[in-house]
Amino acid sequence: MSYELFNPSTEVCRTFSKQFWAKALELARLYGWQPKGTRPPSSLDLYELNADWHGTYLTNDGQTVKAEDAFLLSAALEKALDHIADVNPRKKWDPNLWIEDDLPEWLSPDERTMMEEELQDSLLDIMGVHPLEFFAGDEKQHLREFIRFCRLGSFEIL
Repeated sequence: MSYELFNPSTEVCRTFSKQFWAKALELARLYGWQPKGTRPPSSLDLYELNADWHGTYLTNDGQTVKAEDAFLLSAALEKALDHIADVNPRKKWDPNLWIEDDLPEWLSPDERTMMEEELQDSLLDIMGVHPLEFFAGDEKQHLREFIRFCRLGSFEIL
């Protein structure tokens, strides 16, 4: 699973992995970001559904991150940059090495693919990698790109 972040006013779209998105939000909170909550997707009629919107950032339902929240998110991540190593002192863990050896042989190709994607999406979080370590090395540049994207203002999570 990945997240597409779309800024409707600039039509800029960026795609990030589930791990990246979760770790970016975690890092921002560590550096002072207090989430304001998202606005529900424009296609969702909460009144008709008799439902509440909980302001989640962790689904990709088309909800909107408001401009102020996006700016505060970028400011918190900017503070973190100086504490992120340019080179990761540890070799990045490769989930594919574990997955290939430990999945049952009897899985169909479709089931295997589905399980591999789910494990890849969630395994880093399960292992408890600290966000400063996650973004060390090559991921630091992706974080900079994300910060620039957030500075563009409001965006949708697709």
